[in-house]
Amino acid sequence: MPSMSVGPSVPAVESARLVVQGCVSAGMRHVVVAPGSRSAPLAYALAEAERDGVLSVHARLDEREAGFLALGLSLASNAPVAVVTTSGSAVANLFPALMEAAHAGVKLVLLTADRPERLHGTGASQTTQQAGIFAHHTRSSVHIPAGEDPTAAVAEALVATLGNKQDAPGPVHINCAFEDPLYPPNDAMITAAEQPAERAARQYPELSDVELLEIDALAAAVPVPRALSCETLREAAARRTEHGAEHGTEHCAEGTTARGTEESAVHRTGSERPDVHRRTVVVAGHDAGEEAAHFAHALDLPLLAEPSSNARHGENALTAYQFTLAAFADQIEAVVLFGRPTLSRPINALLARDDIDSAIYAPGPLAWCELSKRPETPVRSFAQAAQFAGVGPQGWVEAWREADERVVAAVNMVVAEREHVTGRLTGPSLAADVWSGLSGPAVIGSSRPVRDMDIAATPRRGRGPRVYANRGLAGIDGTISTAAGIALAERRRTLAFMGDVTFLYGAAGMLVPSLEAVPQLDVVVADDGGGTIFSTLEHGTVAARGGYQEAVDRFFRVPHGLDAVELALVYGWDAQRVSSHEHVREWLDAGRTAHGCRLLVVDTEREKPRELHRALAAAAAEALA
Repeated sequence: MPSMSVGPSVPAVESARLVVQGCVSAGMRHVVVAPGSRSAPLAYALAEAERDGVLSVHARLDEREAGFLALGLSLASNAPVAVVTTSGSAVANLFPALMEAAHAGVKLVLLTADRPERLHGTGASQTTQQAGIFAHHTRSSVHIPAGEDPTAAVAEALVATLGNKQDAPGPVHINCAFEDPLYPPNDAMITAAEQPAERAARQYPELSDVELLEIDALAAAVPVPRALSCETLREAAARRTEHGAEHGTEHCAEGTTARGTEESAVHRTGSERPDVHRRTVVVAGHDAGEEAAHFAHALDLPLLAEPSSNARHGENALTAYQFTLAAFADQIEAVVLFGRPTLSRPINALLARDDIDSAIYAPGPLAWCELSKRPETPVRSFAQAAQFAGVGPQGWVEAWREADERVVAAVNMVVAEREHVTGRLTGPSLAADVWSGLSGPAVIGSSRPVRDMDIAATPRRGRGPRVYANRGLAGIDGTISTAAGIALAERRRTLAFMGDVTFLYGAAGMLVPSLEAVPQLDVVVADDGGGTIFSTLEHGTVAARGGYQEAVDRFFRVPHGLDAVELALVYGWDAQRVSSHEHVREWLDAGRTAHGCRLLVVDTEREKPRELHRALAAAAAEALA
């Protein structure tokens, strides 16, 4: 991007260019824009940056969905991503995505336009108090008055996204006030910018036209701000061609291990394994990472890993651990927690026990909790964690595996019998199909689907595709848009699995404006006709008493009567409804060569879901007896 000169009062468009320059310098490669007038200077500056090849810009009509699209882009790229809005109520629509980012440690940058100070308090249209509106949920909140040079404030805010010794990484808010005029005085900046291919031809005249085309595609995938050697570019382009233009999160096939091995995990625990033997279990909550799996394997410990932990792999990981846990509750001496436990009441009960030693692996500050308020003892290194955990005694992990196999067989039998009686798929069996059919990144929606997957997802031998979930606040907001952002950042087909209420709540995320890049996205919806998860909680007991049955149905389950397929067709998606495992698996297999956005709605059991969960628990208890 061209350098900007800064005068005593910076015009709006020039100020916006400086803001964008600061974002690019901080490593930002994606920005999401919602349309608006006061934010026009930022839109024009972003158009210039995109044409210059240093940013990818995505437009969305709805600010809430734009926020979640940016959230997904940041989750997958692990880089700061901005979302731009105009002033007024548009700003408030970013709150749901911001709160998720704050509790999940996502580098979301809220770039909001504002009216100049002279208009505040005058009744001017779309003018309210925006400066500091998000302060409680951001790592930094800065306001840039109209006419001031934004460079230092932008740099300060973007550094804060990275976190420090006191704060985990997370979102920031940059509020930019702009005076008229809000548009560029001429077209000089936009016509002077170079396309990636033009810039590559100038910088690397010795490359062939074919190689320049590959470099152009590479630059579109991963904009690189610094000049690279021709050999480096040739190698990168060759790798891109070899892997079908896929990049993003590193992916491992079944039976392989990424970023190290169990042997390196042993090395990280110290020069040799601890001498003490202890009946310890490893709990891998959301975003624990593969190191939790390596830790459990290195020390011969059972691994209780949530689906979005990205640690649910290896021979020590268990499938139905929340049921299997009951057989060993009196034998467990210690627990080591990686990541955030969000799904299982048995796990939360285990961590709350004061007769069991517990530790939490926390090499730095955590976004989701204050360590001083957690019951676990913080450990800062693998070596500390290993000394705390000890090594599993002989037969310890083997006993867990054998018990888990019995429980899985019993649970599968109950599920099969239930489906035979009702003629509908159950949530756990659909979740198992989706899990086993994954060939790329996955996003799991909150509520029942992630819990069904926690019961039924068989641990992989190797790491497998990366699994994402909005577990910061575990809301159902913006799941489709989050998945779309992940698909755009990963640049490969992504699958999102969610319930019908989650789907309908985020249906606006299906709208991709006609000039925008279409994410390669599959969405599988478990349609049980409303919020049946409440029936599996205490509210199911209340409804069963009779008096409050109508209230539970009306205010918790909220039957909607809408057809998700018809809605998706309106948005131009390929959509269909199925009701058998065979058709689900066929659809998942077809996704390997599909293009664009697809929706699969699966009819699942919707009557008396509480009975199913009780039957699963009873069968598991009998298998363990």
